[in-house]
Amino acid sequence: MTAFDKTNFEYHGGYLYYNTGAERKFVARFKHHGPVTKAKFVKALIKHYSVEGYFARLGGPTNVYGEAPLQILMNDAILLRDINTRKFILDGTPLK
Repeated sequence: MTAFDKTNFEYHGGYLYYNTGAERKFVARFKHHGPVTKAKFVKALIKHYSVEGYFARLGGPTNVYGEAPLQILMNDAILLRDINTRKFILDGTPLK
């Protein structure tokens, strides 16, 4: 399993991509400002996922039953939502 390398991420026009060497793959979209920023998302990806594991789960033209980027984090309990405060918690840290 290949670990994510921070230098292989590319961000342009609200879209985050990852260069695997052979191809450039879509990772996530950050067009709207929300509590999970691009930097926080990339940090969580590097810490918790391998390149193959993440892209196997990500939905798209080749995986119509896949998961959305934030849904992957939520399904693995890396991104949570506090019921009382309605704030998100990413990797144990409350987000503003």
